[in-house]
Order: sequence, then structure tokens, then C-alpha cells
Amino acid sequence: MSQGALALKQIVGIYIRLPGRELERLRQHPEVLPKYDPRVALVDGRGLDLGSAWADLGVFLDGGVKLPDVGPTVGEEALPDTDGRATWSSVSPARVVVVAAELKRLHRRKFSSLYLVDGEETQPPVGSTRTGGYARGDDYLFNKLRQIAVHYARAAELGEGMLVRIGERV
Repeated sequence: MSQGALALKQIVGIYIRLPGRELERLRQHPEVLPKYDPRVALVDGRGLDLGSAWADLGVFLDGGVKLPDVGPTVGEEALPDTDGRATWSSVSPARVVVVAAELKRLHRRKFSSLYLVDGEETQPPVGSTRTGGYARGDDYLFNKLRQIAVHYARAAELGEGMLVRIGERV
């Protein structure tokens, strides 16, 4: 594969709701992760694909300027590195409840007051080509924030944890 093709690989975040016992099984047997197909969870509704927005959301929710090491968009407990195409981590069912409550409190007005875009733009605006039809980055990011908030709320309601896959789209 050429270097150009490697540079074009899109790294996405996929969030899979799972019972705590299943997360524990994956922690004990990480060798199955390379074979774990997130498309099944995406089809049956347990999965959420945030595309590349996982990175922007991670920075936003952490309140920083770099991607955090832990949190709702990157997971909180890293699973052993057994998959050459992705990193896997998990969020315990107890922590999912806390995160879901925090995300529920983040309404549009609060989000807008925290979301600051550098006024000194160094690149031309990319318009809808990179934001899925949204004219403004904050609208796009808030939409993705609501999606992950709903996903975490559903997991909390069902007593589930979260399996987080950051890697190549499958």
C-alpha cells in the first residue's frame, strides 16, 4: 500500500454498549479483540459510530488542547494491545452512569459558552465537505455530543458498560 493510501485512512470512534460481564470477558481474553466485529453492534443498535468526531469531542470534554488519555470518547481502561488496526478500551457500567449524567447536563447554551473557535483562522473554511452538511463546526460537534449522550444514557439505563474502539473503519 502506498504512503498516500496510508495517510488517507480514517480513524473513527465506535462505542459499543455491553454488559459488565462481557467487558470483563474481553479484559480476560483480549486476543479476541482483533476478531470482534463492531458492525454487528452497529446493525443491532448497541453500537454508535461517531466517525472522526471522537477526537474533537474528546478535546472539548476534557477542556484542553490535546486528546485526553481517558474519558467518554477514548475509554477509561485500556485493553491490551492485540489489534493492529485499532485500540480498545472500556468504561465500566458504574462509570457509564456518571458520564451519562454529566453529558445530560450539557445543554446547547452551556456548550456554546464553552465551545470557542480560534478567531484567527489559518485555513479556509471547509464548509459541508467535512461536517456532513453542517455549515458551522459547533453545530456539527453539538450534534455528535447529543448522539454520544443518548448512547451513554441508554447504556446507563440498561446497566451496561461501554467498549470503545478507536481505529480504522471496518
